[in-house]
This record gives sequence, structure tokens and C-alpha cells, in this order.
Amino acid sequence: MKSTRQHHHFAALVIESLFFLTLLAAYANAEPALFGIGSQTLGGRFVWSDEVIYDGWRIQRHSSIGHYRLIDANDRRRTFGTFENCLAELERAKQVEKLPALPKEVVVLVHGLGAARQMMDGLAEYLVEEGGFNVVNFGYPSTVGDIDQHAKSLTSVLRHLDGVETVNFVAHSMGNIVIRLALTDLASLPASEQPDFTYNRFVMIAPPNHGASMADNFSESKIAQLFAGEPLQQLAPGKGWQTLEQRLTTPSFEFGIIAGGHGDGEGYLAAIPGDDDGLLSVETTQLAGASDFVLAKGIHQLMPKNEQVREYTLRFLQHGYFLPSGTKHPITAVAGTTP
Repeated sequence: MKSTRQHHHFAALVIESLFFLTLLAAYANAEPALFGIGSQTLGGRFVWSDEVIYDGWRIQRHSSIGHYRLIDANDRRRTFGTFENCLAELERAKQVEKLPALPKEVVVLVHGLGAARQMMDGLAEYLVEEGGFNVVNFGYPSTVGDIDQHAKSLTSVLRHLDGVETVNFVAHSMGNIVIRLALTDLASLPASEQPDFTYNRFVMIAPPNHGASMADNFSESKIAQLFAGEPLQQLAPGKGWQTLEQRLTTPSFEFGIIAGGHGDGEGYLAAIPGDDDGLLSVETTQLAGASDFVLAKGIHQLMPKNEQVREYTLRFLQHGYFLPSGTKHPITAVAGTTP
């Protein structure tokens, strides 16, 4: 029954919220020495946005003060200051520490709202170990700032993938919207400033491709705004979604969608018509042009940790389809979506 599933869904939300608060408190306690060269950091949870990623090294921007820092693959701060200063130090480190050249093909992972890049670590490891892929796990402060700024940070990361020839994407939830907006931003750049690589495949995991009606329900809540930030308004169909949607690119390259649900036509949450993952309806994840679509049983927040989702993701990246049989379920049109 949906009532039982709602209790499970609520418990999951509580666990996720407590996890968020614990990490936030840890961050506040662990990073008092903002400018300490060589000091250990937490890697940029919640307030730092990746601007350049190179072999585990990251140039990050502080979401509040615009300060930049360079951290190494062990999350130790190497320098700070301007973006140019951090970039120069990274170039020096490439030579001194003999950092390897970037691979020819990468998979860029993008997490969702309320999470950090660590949420995608398990999926990243799976793609590396089982598929031999090279992964770039992009992190951004999803609850601080708006989706436009997150897309700009991702655009910066993509523009600095020097030597990469092929890019794939895998994203969860709002991360898909960040990618779609970044694709718009990149396309608007002069040809001389666009990165010199091609796009291959894109796996969308539980994407709010038509907004999220639950965002409407909480858009006036001060507590919800505190946890979700400006994206809560941008994803709400009754608020900013219509404006944002007009600026989102539908990928011109191969993409597939994995929706979460219960598989019984009812879903986990009574407030959402039809099957749902506890936050989004199956219907609202769909996007015309997808070359394949599949349903995975599970709730929204934990989809990146779902074993079936990981298997589907790897298979699509390798072959362009989700099911072992190779059968595809493309989406040619989407009508009457209900977020």
C-alpha cells in the first residue's frame, strides 16, 4: 500500500537529512583555517564548486566569497587566491609531480540537489572497475546559488578537459538539468572557445525533465528553502520552471533515461499520480528524443546506489541500451506530463 511506502520514504528522507547535517557540521569544524597551505580539506562538500578537474586535482570556487583554491587528489589545499593563480599552480604541479595526461574518453558524473559528489562515488567506482571507464566526478554546492551558476561551473570543467576527445555524461536528479543548461551555455560560446571534443552518450537517472510538482508544494516553506536553496523555486512548475525549461538543451547525441518507481502503477507517494519514486512521477522523467527508457525499482534519493541502476548505466554507456536483451524503448513524444 502507498501509506506503508510513504513511511519508508519519510524514513529515507530523515536519514538523508541527518546525513546532510552531519556532513555540514563536520565541514564547519574541519575547515577553520581557510588559507592553510597543505592542510586537509573535506574536498569541497556543500560550499565549493569545481571549476577545473585534472587527475583528481581540483580548482574550486567558494560559493559565498568567490575565493578559489587548488586541492590535490588527497584533498589537501595546495594554493588559494584567484582562478589564474590556482591554474598556474596546477600547471606547475603537472610538471613537477608528473601528472599523467587526461584520457581520450571520460564519463562526467553530476550529482543532484542536496547531495555532494561523494553520493556518486560508488557509481564511479563501479564504472571504473566493471567498465574500465575514466570518470570525472563533478561537485557543486547544489543548495547554494542557482542552477545557472552550477551550469557555469560545469561549463568551466568541460572547457578545461584538455586532451579529452570524447565525453559521456551520467547524472542523478537535478544534475541532469545542470548538464542540459551547461550544454546550452557551451553552444552559445564562440567556436574558438568551445571545447574540442565530441559527446557520446548520456544516462539520465531520475531526471526532473518537466520540473517537480513537489517543489511547488514546498516552495513557500522557509525550512525547505533553507535546505534546497534557489533551485527549489527554479524546479517548481508554478514558479520558475517554465522560464528555466526554455533554456534547456535536449541532447542531440544519444541519451537514455532511467526512472525510479515501484513498478505497480501506484508508486511510493500518494500525492503523486501514477507510479513514482517518492519524489518524481515516472512520467515527468521522460524526454522526447531519448533512445531508450527503463524503470528501476527504488526511491529517488538512493537511485545512484541502486545495483540495477548501476548495471543499466554501464550497459547503456557500453552499448547504447539498458536491457541485456538489447531491446530498446525509445521516447518519441511526451504528452500530458505530470511532475
